[in-house]
Amino acid sequence: MKSQCLISFGSNLGRRDCLISDAAKIIADSPYVDQLLTSRLFETPPIGGPSGQEPFLNAVGAFETSASDREILKMLQQTEQKLGRQRKIRWDARSIDLDVVLHGELVGGGTGLIVPHPRYTARQFVLQPACDVAAHYRDPRFGWTIQQLAEHLEAAAPSIALVGGSESLRIELCDQLNEVFGITTFPTVHSLPESIVSTSQLDPQQSLPHATTATNRRTPADPQPPPFAATPRQVGDKRANNSQAGAERSRSNPTGEAWVSGFVPHLENSLGEQKHSLEPVQSGQLVPRLIGRIQSSSENSPWPAPHQMWPSGWNWPEYRLEIDDKKWAVCELFSAIDSMRCPVKPITEDGHWWE
Repeated sequence: MKSQCLISFGSNLGRRDCLISDAAKIIADSPYVDQLLTSRLFETPPIGGPSGQEPFLNAVGAFETSASDREILKMLQQTEQKLGRQRKIRWDARSIDLDVVLHGELVGGGTGLIVPHPRYTARQFVLQPACDVAAHYRDPRFGWTIQQLAEHLEAAAPSIALVGGSESLRIELCDQLNEVFGITTFPTVHSLPESIVSTSQLDPQQSLPHATTATNRRTPADPQPPPFAATPRQVGDKRANNSQAGAERSRSNPTGEAWVSGFVPHLENSLGEQKHSLEPVQSGQLVPRLIGRIQSSSENSPWPAPHQMWPSGWNWPEYRLEIDDKKWAVCELFSAIDSMRCPVKPITEDGHWWE
């Protein structure tokens, strides 16, 4: 039985157009691949990683296959090696980057491979190209199509509601995002403006956090700013420079300001029942684009146990956040926000750029 498979292409080092074209040709000739369909080529800014990188060329490929996810991954890695890919630093510049995004109804994986890709739900540089050739593909975890997910991200400001871990950990991540990157955060329910508190419903599974006296968290007695208009804490020049590119993109976002919360608001059970999930957050409702699921890995609880990746009943797109290193997790969260708002520019008219 064949499965629908979605893979991603990326290159921002060397002769990008030649490398990505050669990769597509090799993959199309693989016995595992039945009729490769490719999106247009898109150019996007680099997200995360060392500074000074060149823009990326991105595309996706869709095909049917009888091969397993592991066989597809091995074929992609062999293609990377053939084209000179060297894996040194995560998020570093790369001559060619190939990933398995979806593989049929498979949920899970093991060392080196997790499907669906645990971070693709935040990546406009994957979702926008995927709409060219696989808009009807569905994520097997929450049932939304690629098209619905892409529209959901575009409908409002980039936003992530954190779940998992301890309350103190979620508050710490929010504080660091605000301090280092200037992202507006709502660490607890008590940090929300009253206009949102009065209209938002909270997920009954989430206990109300205790009030706190930290200087960057508001209490109901404080003067209330407009929804999502909280002023980030002033940061030093060095830290502010780290988020300059993200801030420029945020100002060009017509749907508002990015935010992260340390709790999960009320979410309906499905896309169809939650009409305002596809509308900008302007009515006072706190509706995140993604749920950020915090997970620590260990020998006794390695990623990805399917029941950990996707508890039943959520039916909402999630983003996996590894928390083994807190500093890295903060940067990862900022990269997710940046990925949700990054400009994606088509540079070819169709998907025949490699033929």
